[in-house]
Amino acid sequence: MTEVWGDKGVFRPRELGVPSRAAGQPWRLDTVADVPDTVFEAARVSTLEVRAASMRGAGHRGRGEVRQDAMGVTDLGGRYVLMAVADGFGAASHAHRGAQLAVRHALNYLAWALPGADLDVIDMVTALRQADRGVREAGPNPECRRTTLTVAAVELGWTGQGHRYRAVRVGDSPAMVLSDGVFLPLFGRRGGDSDLLPSPRGPADGVRGVLRPGEALVVASAGLGTPLRESAVGTYLAHAWAEPPGPVAYLHQLQFDLRAFDDDRTAVVVWAR
Repeated sequence: MTEVWGDKGVFRPRELGVPSRAAGQPWRLDTVADVPDTVFEAARVSTLEVRAASMRGAGHRGRGEVRQDAMGVTDLGGRYVLMAVADGFGAASHAHRGAQLAVRHALNYLAWALPGADLDVIDMVTALRQADRGVREAGPNPECRRTTLTVAAVELGWTGQGHRYRAVRVGDSPAMVLSDGVFLPLFGRRGGDSDLLPSPRGPADGVRGVLRPGEALVVASAGLGTPLRESAVGTYLAHAWAEPPGPVAYLHQLQFDLRAFDDDRTAVVVWAR
């Protein structure tokens, strides 16, 4: 008898509908040694709680393909929490490299620029331009590194009144605020293969606001944002993330099982306590 693949008992991913066929298949190692299946961060930064993870989707795991999402999150001197999520374009042969480069260059720019400027006046779009340049100049055939990019910065220090934030993006990777059990999108819906790094044709999106105590700012890839918007996943995560979950619980929550949603999943979540 063939042994069933995967975790059992309390560790089994939560089924939120018809199970995914791909999720029931054994995982395969991919051919890119320096891109692990899953990356994860968790921290408390003053009155903010941070959870962040990027993991291969069931489809990529079953086919032995590399994770094309990338994410980064950092504490900038106790004054800001910076975050970035990139969703590599599936048809691009080196999309995972484009996603990594985009995140790295965008966060490096903000880490350089913000200590000497106020969040209200910093040119967030320049972070996207620096990422675009990094992806474009990384080698020949820049189109093979196509990716989305969403970048956000949350300012600390407004205890009891909330925390200012700003977010910008190229592409369709979403950003949301979880407030009173509802995910509120910060950007309008958009799409199209032209809205990608490098050399996007469409304009960048930009928003700003205040994260109130009890709310959470979510920056995600489409692999999480799409099921969150179109299925029972939104209700499930709104309840699960009403309070900051423990690090292991957060990873387990992102491993939910639902047919047709087998893409890479990435989410950086910052809660205002």
